[in-house]
Amino acid sequence: MSLRERHLWIAIIVTVGVWGLYGWRLVSHVAAGDLKGQGFAADMGGLFVLGLALIAVGEGVLTLVARLAPCGREREGAAERRAALTASHVSLMALIGLLSAVAATLFVLGLIGDPVLRPLLRWTTPANLLVLIANALLACLVLSELARFGLTLAYLRTRR
Repeated sequence: MSLRERHLWIAIIVTVGVWGLYGWRLVSHVAAGDLKGQGFAADMGGLFVLGLALIAVGEGVLTLVARLAPCGREREGAAERRAALTASHVSLMALIGLLSAVAATLFVLGLIGDPVLRPLLRWTTPANLLVLIANALLACLVLSELARFGLTLAYLRTRR
């Protein structure tokens, strides 16, 4: 397995682990009714910063381990670069689609206005609603990156 493939697997495992745990905590907070409380934004903000730190440390340490593990000397060729470029393009299109869907949903909710927002604000505060929207945008980014990692791996294997 090449170093690029090792790094992609590391990125997938760390991303799914960290952001999966973050998402589980978010859903747990929402299910517990914490959206009406004042501490929800601070709790999720702290978990977000912790998630970023864990991603940086986890990927850094595991990539160092992957670099130290023996592997053949291989240079990245045109096929590898093309696989990464194709996967990046698909990932970008997925990100654009996901962000457009979130934006369209928010636009429609804003267009409808009070009939939707009044019931929504019964179980959340405006600040916590913004935190939920920020998390929807974060989910778009994480899904796009996971698509890029997975597609790059798939394209690397098919181009050999």
